[in-house]
Amino acid sequence: MDLHALLTLSLGDKSFANTRRIALLRQVANTGSISQGAKLAGISYKAAWDAINEMNTTMPEPVVSSEKGGKGGGGAKLTEFGERLLKVYSITSQVQEMALSALLDDSVDMHSLLDVMAHFSLKTSARNQLTARIHSIEPLGLNDSLKVTLAGGQQIQISVTHASFERLQLALNQSILLLFKAPAVIASRYVCQSEGQNCVSGHLLSVTELADKAELAINIGGKDVIYSVMPLADTQTLVLGQPCFACFDATQVIVASMN
Repeated sequence: MDLHALLTLSLGDKSFANTRRIALLRQVANTGSISQGAKLAGISYKAAWDAINEMNTTMPEPVVSSEKGGKGGGGAKLTEFGERLLKVYSITSQVQEMALSALLDDSVDMHSLLDVMAHFSLKTSARNQLTARIHSIEPLGLNDSLKVTLAGGQQIQISVTHASFERLQLALNQSILLLFKAPAVIASRYVCQSEGQNCVSGHLLSVTELADKAELAINIGGKDVIYSVMPLADTQTLVLGQPCFACFDATQVIVASMN
């Protein structure tokens, strides 16, 4: 299904930027001319001039500055505000497209914008990316201990510095993204007993041999999977499809958020 949405920006009840006007601004930026920009955007010069004049007078700042023709000829260029408008429109369009794609993809969690962006656009070197919601906060001086609930319902502890806690503006019930590398995870048949260790229960989904190491995928409920990279010799007691635990230290988790 080819699903699209047309983005229109309004100020109050008055529209000032849509796909047609943004196309015009892009061509004015490329050509340095309203007449040439109008021609390439497929609209008349009068329509282009009226649109630019309306945007210049509607917005807090003008979007295009122009000089009258003369011996050296006239010209037009986007103001700094106009250039920012193009960037904002482009970014907003990308977010809109991600939302529409998420509508048609039932594998995408839809609890927050962070879920959607993590699925479609966030690329990191961390093999494990899990969305969670903050359940409780315990200040411990230099570090703060957070208990978070994963999408599948299991809870884990993570540790962040108090400075990071304040910079990220973390709060109860906030949706966050957890990042941690596969080598930080130990897959085990038994519950971890070490203090500060998380022990998430699941089933062994797959084992991929990588020379003398192995990457293990552990389904921990719903669509959440935790990956572990371990020495191949340490995986011999684990059986595909059988219960196992993903163990990792609370300090190994990096937190990302959107405010």
